[in-house]
Amino acid sequence: MMISGTQATTLAASKLSSTAPQAAADPDARQAGASTKVTISSEALQKASVGEAHKDELASPYRLTGPATLLSSLDLAVYQMPENLIQEMEVRSKEEAARNALNSQYAREHAYQTVGQVLVNGQLVAEVDDAGGYGSIKNAIPGLSEAPLNPQQRLEEIAQALKGQGKVEIRTSDFLPGLGGGGGPGAPESMLPAFTARSIHEIFAEAIEAAGRSRPGASPAPESAAS
Repeated sequence: MMISGTQATTLAASKLSSTAPQAAADPDARQAGASTKVTISSEALQKASVGEAHKDELASPYRLTGPATLLSSLDLAVYQMPENLIQEMEVRSKEEAARNALNSQYAREHAYQTVGQVLVNGQLVAEVDDAGGYGSIKNAIPGLSEAPLNPQQRLEEIAQALKGQGKVEIRTSDFLPGLGGGGGPGAPESMLPAFTARSIHEIFAEAIEAAGRSRPGASPAPESAAS
C-alpha cells in the first residue's frame, strides 16, 4: 500500500482529531495538539517503495523483467512438419555426421607440428607450427598480424614483437617442452561426400512457410491461386 504525502498528512490529522477528548482543553494543550502533524515527503515514500521491491527481488530466485504476456492471450497453434521434410532433415544430419567424422580423422592424421620456438632469456614464450599458426605460453603477444604468414615470417614477427623484454632467441631445433603442436586441417572438399539434402536452414524455412499457408484465413499458395 502506497500513501502519498497529502494522504499521510490527512490521515495523521484525522487520527489526532479522533483521539482527542471532547471536553474543552487547555489553550496551551490545544495549541500543542494543533501543531503536532506528521508529514511524509514523496521522496521518502518513493525510497521506501523501492526498498521493499528490492527486498522482494532478493528473496525470490526468479525475477521478471520487461513486459509480461500471458500465453492464453496469444493465438498459438502447433503444426506437424510434413513427412518429406522430416526425412530430408534426417538425411542431412547423417551426411553432416559422416563429413565431420572424415574431417576429424584427417586432422588427426595431418596434425600440425612445431617447427620453431621463440625464447626470452631462455624461457619459452611462443611456438609456431608448420602452417604458420602460433601459440603463446602465457600472455597474448600484442602487435602480431592477422594475415597468413609462413612459419619463418611468423617466427621473425614474434621475435620482433618481444624485443626489449630480454634476450630473444629463435629455435628451429632442440625444442623445449611446450605446446607440442595440436589440431590439424580439415579434409579437402574433394575427399568429402557431397550433400544430397538441403541445409537445415532451408528445410526449416520451407516448413515455416507451409505452416503459415495452413493457418485459417491465410492466402493460398501461388500454385493454388493460379489454378
